[in-house]
Amino acid sequence: MPNANLCSTAAASSLLLLSWTLAAGAQQQPGTNAPTPPPLPSAEQPNAAPMAPVLPEPVIDPSTHRSTLPNTPLLVTGLAVLGATYGASVIAGAVSDRDSDRKLYYPVVGPWMSLSDRDCGADPCKNKTLGTVLLVGSGALQGLGAVSVLMSLVIPKTTTHHWYLIGNADTFVTPVVGSDQLGAVAVGRF
Repeated sequence: MPNANLCSTAAASSLLLLSWTLAAGAQQQPGTNAPTPPPLPSAEQPNAAPMAPVLPEPVIDPSTHRSTLPNTPLLVTGLAVLGATYGASVIAGAVSDRDSDRKLYYPVVGPWMSLSDRDCGADPCKNKTLGTVLLVGSGALQGLGAVSVLMSLVIPKTTTHHWYLIGNADTFVTPVVGSDQLGAVAVGRF
């Protein structure tokens, strides 16, 4: 008795698979992204109702996109710029004998505070123009580095990974669908 149920189940499954395959053969090939043309009205249907518009088949994107926070390249760049310019400011503040240069120990705002407290009239400045340019550059670059670090926490890093049916980036098998072809192709280094 169990064999009879198994045989009838197998026969029903085979019949269903056969009818599905025959119906699918008359339909549009998947992946062609061309709309299936509507059937022409036959002489037996003189008053055929207008057909609904045919929607295009969705396209499968062969890649996936992923966003991650923090944005690691932006974070590392911001830390490098901030660290290098702040380190240079700290060294300049340590070797300088001016009282206004002691404010260079403060990150980001230190160069601006030192620039505003700088009084070259009371205490003559050597290379006043060079010192001003260096303080403005250091303040601007420290600010840029700090903004980059903060923006790395808000702007996500987007990466694209290609989808492969079988394999990896060097060797993969991918489906091929065309007007007269359906199958798979292997691409890569063998």
